[in-house]
Order: sequence, then structure tokens, then C-alpha cells
Amino acid sequence: MKKFGKYKSIGLDGDFEILIGSCKACTIRLTEQDVPGIAKKHAMLKRIRDRLFIQDFGSKSGTFIDNKRLPKNKWEEIVQQGFKEIKLGDTPIGIDDQLFRGRPRIGIKTTALYHEISGKTVCDGVHINAKPGTMTAVMGPAGCGKSILLDLINGYRVPNSGEAFVIRDNISINVHQDNSFVRKWLGYLPQDDVMIPELTVYQSLNYCLKLQFTCLNQQIREYIIRQTCQNLGFEAARLNKFLHTVIGSSESGIRGLSGGERKRANLAHELISMPLVLLLDEPTSGLSSVDADKIVRLLQKLTQLDDLTTIATIHQPSQDTFERFDNLLLMNYGGIVVYYGPISQAVPYFESVTGTTNTNRNPAEYLLEILDR
Repeated sequence: MKKFGKYKSIGLDGDFEILIGSCKACTIRLTEQDVPGIAKKHAMLKRIRDRLFIQDFGSKSGTFIDNKRLPKNKWEEIVQQGFKEIKLGDTPIGIDDQLFRGRPRIGIKTTALYHEISGKTVCDGVHINAKPGTMTAVMGPAGCGKSILLDLINGYRVPNSGEAFVIRDNISINVHQDNSFVRKWLGYLPQDDVMIPELTVYQSLNYCLKLQFTCLNQQIREYIIRQTCQNLGFEAARLNKFLHTVIGSSESGIRGLSGGERKRANLAHELISMPLVLLLDEPTSGLSSVDADKIVRLLQKLTQLDDLTTIATIHQPSQDTFERFDNLLLMNYGGIVVYYGPISQAVPYFESVTGTTNTNRNPAEYLLEILDR
């Protein structure tokens, strides 16, 4: 079996386009002895951030994914989970696992952060250490500094004291000093959306991709848009309706998406750029408990599937929603840390400290009531 990953000309970091065939112009040059029926220009392998695509140029012997022949000149994604085999003609071609990810995964780590606004302390020594594949919930009463903490982490605000870092390959990169460098890795979803109400969801997402990936052809843009929205729970006819609905807004007077659909559309605008860190400010605000849990369940799936680092502020989640997070950062007025650790240990910690017992109650409500005493 030939292995694409053994060719030194293929970089394991970053985006690439690799021409496969028998002619001299090919990055991976194969002979008739290597692959019977190989065309001069047989196929193209393309990676965009962490997505791997392949296209057949109309070769006689064909290109196959799991014994399904690819149509001519149409990009198909090779999905790491579940895919078994690629063949050029009858010859199996191995794909090195490292080719599926163009970027090392990253975490977020800070020292104690301090910040004041107009002489008032809004962040008083808060620290965080979030690792890839985990979800961290930031909870606390309104006005305790949760949103400001996200701004300090993503570089929108500079702390009076303390530092925030992206951890990549065990190297610490300062978010504020190297913001232009790390920006492409960070996805930030504010409470108030910034979508243009006159556009449909599809038009808005398409413009986002055009701005970020100037050389991406329309076929792959279409694929990424649809796949991103499918990952957010839209299927078949419902997906088409969602994509071609005008975004709308109450301020513009244009009727459009429902509240739950707006949240997913907002999230799609961040996911479309394939970030490695998701910073979400109240992604469930204004939603019913059922819709809120759907959003968090989707975030949990994406975080685990793509090994993302997800940090979200959240207000009074249901028990199911609360327990989907791995870690909890609980804040109180003045931007102080009351608890930071595994979410499963938060209630036992406060039961031991306060001498109270949480029986058959939503853990989030119990914790917020403790802060209100």
C-alpha cells in the first residue's frame, strides 16, 4: 500500500494542494508499476486548516473512497472518523493520520488577571487553564465580570496585571503581544450578534468564507457551509430552509430566523472559519431550556470531535446542560473566583464548606443561591 504521508514534500502543518499522477508536474509522482492505470494528472489532495479534500480529474481508472467512485472534477471530503480506504484505480492508497490535522491543538492558560474600569475592580485575580477537548463553564451573577473575562482572554481588553496565553506544542504565546498571530485560532461569539439582517444565512456565511479564504472555490465553500450547518443539527429540507431564510432582526423590522435559529446562525459564523478555541458569551441566553440544551449538546459534540478548547459564560443552565461541561469557573461580584475545578466536584465542595445539602435540585441553582447569601 502506498502511503501519502511518507512523501517529504507534504508538510504536516498548514494548508496544501498536492497533485497526484505520473507526470513531472505532480507532487506525488507514481508510475504504472506503482499504480496500474495511473493518469498523468490523476487527482488532487487538498487540505484547508483541518479538513482534507480530494478531487479526481476524470481519470479512466478512477479515484474511490470506500469503493465509491468519485465524480469527475468534484471535491469530496475525506473524513477521518469512519473512512476506511482510498484507491486510485484498484490500488489502495494509505492516508497518514497526521494529514487530517493541519494545526496542532491549543489550550488557553492565564496567570492571575486583574482589571479595573473607572477605578472599579471587575476582574480580581481570575485565572484559567483550559485544555483541548474540554468545555469550561463560566458562571456567576449578572455584573460579576464574566464577559470582561472573555475579553481579557481573547485580547479585546488588556489586563492591568496578568497575562493570557495560547498553549501550542508546549509553547506559550502571549495573546495580547501576538494577537494578530493567534487571532485566526480564536472564535469569539459575543452576546449581541453582528449579522447583516438583509442577507440570507447562506449569503452571510458565503461572504465570511470569501473574506477568510480568498482562493477557495465555490464548490468547497458550498460544502463547508452545508456541513457546518448540518453539524449544528439541520438536515435535509430543514437545512435548505435555514440557509435560504433572511436573517432579519427586530431592530430592522425584517422578519427572519427564530431565536434558536439565530443562535445557531451566530455559531455557524464562528465555526465556518474552523477555530481551535471557542469563546462564547451567553450562547444560550433567551432560549428555552430545551433549545439551550440542544446548543450545549452540539458544542459538546464539536468540542470532543475536533478537540477544541471551549469556554462559555452561561446563566442558570438546566441540570442536563450544566453537567455537559467538564470544568466550572464560578465568579462573584468584584470579579473574584469562588470556585475553579471539575464541575462534578463543585456541589460537594460547597456542601462541605457551607454545611448545606443539595437534594434533588439543579446544581447550578444551588451554587448561585450560595453566592446570594
